[in-house]
Amino acid sequence: MRKIIKAVLFWGLVLLGFGLFLFMKEYHTYYRGYWGESKKVRIERGSSVREVARLLKREGIIRNETAFLIFHRFLFKGAPLQAGVYRFSKPLRTVDVIRKLVNGEISTFRVSVPEGLTIEETAEVFSSYIPPPAFVEAAGNWWLIKDLDPEARDLEGYLFPDTYVFPEDVLPSLVVKRMVGNFRRKFTPEMRARAKELGMSVREVVTLASIIEKESSNNEEKPLISSVFHNRMKLGMPLQSDPTVIYAMKKLGIWEGRLYRRHYREVKSPYNTYLHKGLPPGPICSPGLSSIKAALYPASTDYLYFIAVDGHHEFSETYQQHLEILRSRR
Repeated sequence: MRKIIKAVLFWGLVLLGFGLFLFMKEYHTYYRGYWGESKKVRIERGSSVREVARLLKREGIIRNETAFLIFHRFLFKGAPLQAGVYRFSKPLRTVDVIRKLVNGEISTFRVSVPEGLTIEETAEVFSSYIPPPAFVEAAGNWWLIKDLDPEARDLEGYLFPDTYVFPEDVLPSLVVKRMVGNFRRKFTPEMRARAKELGMSVREVVTLASIIEKESSNNEEKPLISSVFHNRMKLGMPLQSDPTVIYAMKKLGIWEGRLYRRHYREVKSPYNTYLHKGLPPGPICSPGLSSIKAALYPASTDYLYFIAVDGHHEFSETYQQHLEILRSRR
């Protein structure tokens, strides 16, 4: 009997040692079983640990499902695995994979949205991650801004231009919500008070700012351009801004890349500021902060006209001066 006990203990120790050897080997082994520079894997919400292990094995992220389950149970105390899209680009140990999932180190993307884009143009910026139709549909969630702009029927003008970081599986609705939230932070209570002082609604300020944005990218000129539009509105003159006509043509589906003088009278749209006095019905793009500030704080001038000349703008107080500048360019 004693010999049997010794034999059992001996082989038990052998098996324990062999198991420990396999454990340590698996613990220290780096593995990559997929082709290409990287592999993207989506962990669905509600997936069990066993389902995740099976998925990772199938996708070539881990070599051994059992090791994954053991390490997760004993080394990570069964901590929850976070749902999301994960990107793998180099050999990893099984414990490194588990740690990545437990910590929720999901794959993200960074996108910079320039000033002066329409909803459709902004959708194209996100097109590598979100289908443009889905983005445009989400940008129709006007209720995200209804408290500031009761007249809004979409989020044109309120998708604030900035650099954003999102998870790769982000919903379009969350993207536009984040961008509108950014606008809300930038459009401070002081700005709202200034708009009220000018007798303008938030929508009117953003609309004017969007026109200024499309007229110039020069921050120093923007308050001067703003002064021209403010002066024209005070005198009851039409704004006569080309970008508003271009926007109208795009809305009508007739924009072909060139604007001619005949379009000023032929484009029948409330956005055509050659045919209609005052501001158009709404923003024609999402303006940046400098354009919003320019709309709220125009320079103090008597300018009524401006024209682009060699990369900048020339301003004038009378139509005669304006004509002289036009003649000098010929």
